Amino acid sequence: MTRTVGILGGGIAGLALAARLAGRGHAVTVYDRDRLGGKLRQLMLAGEVVDTGPSLFTFPQVWRAYLRGLNEPDPLNLRPLPGGLGVHHTPHGPVPLPVPPGHPLHPHWERYEGAAAPLAPFLPVLLTTPPRLRDPLFRQAAAALLRVQGPYLTAQRWLAAQRLPPALTHALATHALNAGLAPQVAPPLYALIPALASAEIYQPERGMGALLDALLAFGQARGVQLREQTTVKSVLGQTLILSRGETARHDLLVSAMDPHRLAALLGKSAPSPLARRTVSGVGVYAVLPHPAPLPATSVLPPSSFAAFHAHVQRGALPPDTLTLVHAHTRQLSILLATPATGEPLTLPHPWVQAQLRRVEETLHTPGLLRDALDVATLAPDHYAQGGHPGGALYGPGLPAWRGGPLHPQPYRLRAGLWQVGTGVHPGGGIPAILGGVQIVDQLLQEAGW
Repeated sequence: MTRTVGILGGGIAGLALAARLAGRGHAVTVYDRDRLGGKLRQLMLAGEVVDTGPSLFTFPQVWRAYLRGLNEPDPLNLRPLPGGLGVHHTPHGPVPLPVPPGHPLHPHWERYEGAAAPLAPFLPVLLTTPPRLRDPLFRQAAAALLRVQGPYLTAQRWLAAQRLPPALTHALATHALNAGLAPQVAPPLYALIPALASAEIYQPERGMGALLDALLAFGQARGVQLREQTTVKSVLGQTLILSRGETARHDLLVSAMDPHRLAALLGKSAPSPLARRTVSGVGVYAVLPHPAPLPATSVLPPSSFAAFHAHVQRGALPPDTLTLVHAHTRQLSILLATPATGEPLTLPHPWVQAQLRRVEETLHTPGLLRDALDVATLAPDHYAQGGHPGGALYGPGLPAWRGGPLHPQPYRLRAGLWQVGTGVHPGGGIPAILGGVQIVDQLLQEAGW
């Protein structure tokens, strides 16, 4: 007999898991209060389709493992991203990552790569395997991680122990913010990411929106029902109370929503202290009359991670912030990290304007947006609408020992109710999302789904 599955949330995690479950013969319905895609969506600006959300495709082994589970060829045509992780404009000078041969910092980069190298074969295992010490493969991978990180519990402490030049240390520490946390509190793994990812940094040939198109196609080919603009009001047992008084009962429910939002649907209290939240952000997306004279990726780290962390913890806008600048043909995106306060930070806001001036000065591009044909902004209030309180992009910040692949997170909340997504598989980016999907998919298969 066909069993029914309801998935709450149509972001990358929800859609990816839906295709896997439908491929095993379940009748799957995905519910989303807005448009499908979650943070990965598309805007129409000046007649062009502009992608939002993740901008880099790293650790493609995780994507390929997901495809193998569907017996699908890769439709993305991944292309190497020029410049890799980009030029990091640290207070000590610009640093390209990876550092190329001939650069003064290259010997130090090689030493750093050597420190991270023993973990490289095991990272896909950590990303895609349930964190169970009885599993010999996971135990071997976890041991490799613990050997590489040593006694250091944070990214900052691990980097300090490597005794690298200040410019390289600052550039590497910036990647702790891939977890939405400053290096003082992020797990050491995030200081290792540049070395582990540097050989394979990609974008799909047709842009990141191609990933969304692929997941939708996989689901539709397997009969997944997609219900956009359908709000789940509450969850009562196995029954969903939907907008307009409609109800839907499923044999299995999987939440791909933020766990705090799920708790509210279950009628439970789930406080989210501001000081524990990961960062939110402002995304400024523009189409220019001509291509900007910029590399594919430029990174402007905060000048002081300590000041940045202190401001974010108390919900104050930092004097300068992590800023990612992506340039592709005439399209430009500028992403600013902010505290997760849900503030509607628009383009004219004085703080946003100050950060844009910093970009122009650092990258020597005066009037960067002055002649833009069209501009759109997504801010913390946007991300708060369907996500964590305040628009925290990665949910609540976890202690360093609970972050990353060693997380003791509850994928199964009770019989018939599971959860998936970055809220329960800590870390940002596509590898963490798709890895978490494969973990939940494996656990569901073991439970008879």
